[in-house]
Amino acid sequence: MATPGETPQQPSASPALNPDGYRVLIVEDNPHIVEMYSYVLKKLASGELGGKVPFEVCFAADGHNALTQLLAARFSLILTDLYMPVMDGFALIERLRSDETLKAIPVVAISAGGADAERRAKDLGVDVFLRKPVRFTEVLSTVKRLLRIGTA
Repeated sequence: MATPGETPQQPSASPALNPDGYRVLIVEDNPHIVEMYSYVLKKLASGELGGKVPFEVCFAADGHNALTQLLAARFSLILTDLYMPVMDGFALIERLRSDETLKAIPVVAISAGGADAERRAKDLGVDVFLRKPVRFTEVLSTVKRLLRIGTA
């Protein structure tokens, strides 16, 4: 928290364990997949963090809605699909990486797209690409690594 006269800091590319908590944005248009990712994050919050560190999960069904939320609040991590209506994940990642206030937020792209989708997402600057169908343990370990939870 910033003291009077200080400018609040933007999230770093590699956040340390944060006693003030974490806010994760899930950008996905399939409600069943959102439910699975939410379950993983709730297990992390109650298990690894013991319910002692605030852990908020927010949702957006497309990139446009995600950008609105990202400009309104600070986030620690973004999990995004690549193929969605309105604004797809590729356009979202491109916008994130070109915005000084958002470019340091770690981004995980999770998609059923093939090698071309993976290459394009990585070229745009995603931190991690996971291929659907994704396993519970893959999502959990990726989130823990990017948020530096459980690492000394």
